[in-house]
Amino acid sequence: MHGLATENRQRVGLFALVPSILRRFQLIPAEVLASAGLLPEALDDPEGSIPYLNAGMLLKVAAEMTDCPHFGLELGKLVRASSLGLIGELMRNAPNLREALRDFAVNHHRNSHGGVVYVLEEKHSAYFGYAVYELDTPGNQVISDVAALAAFNFVSEMLGTDQVVDLEVLLCRPEPLNVAPYNEAFGVNLRFNAEQTAVVMPRTWLDKPVPGANSTRRTALQGLVRSFWGVGDLDIVTQVRRAVRICLVRGHVSAPVVARELGLGGRTLQRRLNEFGLGFQDVLDQTRCEYAKQMLSNTRLGIAEIANIVGFKDHSILTRSFTRWAGVTPSGWRANLLT
Repeated sequence: MHGLATENRQRVGLFALVPSILRRFQLIPAEVLASAGLLPEALDDPEGSIPYLNAGMLLKVAAEMTDCPHFGLELGKLVRASSLGLIGELMRNAPNLREALRDFAVNHHRNSHGGVVYVLEEKHSAYFGYAVYELDTPGNQVISDVAALAAFNFVSEMLGTDQVVDLEVLLCRPEPLNVAPYNEAFGVNLRFNAEQTAVVMPRTWLDKPVPGANSTRRTALQGLVRSFWGVGDLDIVTQVRRAVRICLVRGHVSAPVVARELGLGGRTLQRRLNEFGLGFQDVLDQTRCEYAKQMLSNTRLGIAEIANIVGFKDHSILTRSFTRWAGVTPSGWRANLLT
């Protein structure tokens, strides 16, 4: 399959906290960073950036070298809106929770390319989630833990409470052998082996005001955020992959829908993708393949369930398509993970 147009990158931000956690485990940060393909000074500047794939590898290696499978929770515990820089300050000055979460979702690409934040509203529930779209990203389970606890902390912080007991947390990862750290970190209903990583709340919560928000400060911040690009602008391929990934979570994806999401006409979308030697179907295939791989490796969902989630009505279609993408059947790919 075709590759992405540019390298996806991650603002250092919260990753600047990783060395202090590693020292708690009596590890030398530079050695862990080297194992993840990073220079010793890679995390020194919170406003700097690192390749997204190396960020995922860092979390994976850190969990292994500390012998702490829940390393992602150790990092997630430290995440606050301030970890997001300007975007976090904008959230803190939103009029209500809906606008605060949308601030993060709409502007997340200014801090990170490789994963996407989303807010989905249903009749009675709202989902605040995170999905990886970068191909073959290592450390997905650790990323899921960080993202879930960060989302949980953001909602708690925006509502001015340390314990939001009515939240449900979905984790796109298998249930760990030791669930105690998860119960302690969240203190709410947890569901492992989920098709997405998200916190779920009553939709009415989105109308709750953010304590201490300053509308004047918010207006000034909106201008600053619009001119901020921590990891550079998005190329069209990345824009489409982000939109497709969210559409898959919503349950409906097509070229016209994605074009509308991006504010483009269908022909314009195809023309811009053609500049990179790609068609819409190429990007859709890439994204479906990555999503399927994540669920095959991170959950115990059956092949038929996964097929439905990635937009196929029959599991045989997923089997044929996945074999074309990855050179092996979905069940064969899952089996290879255990060898």
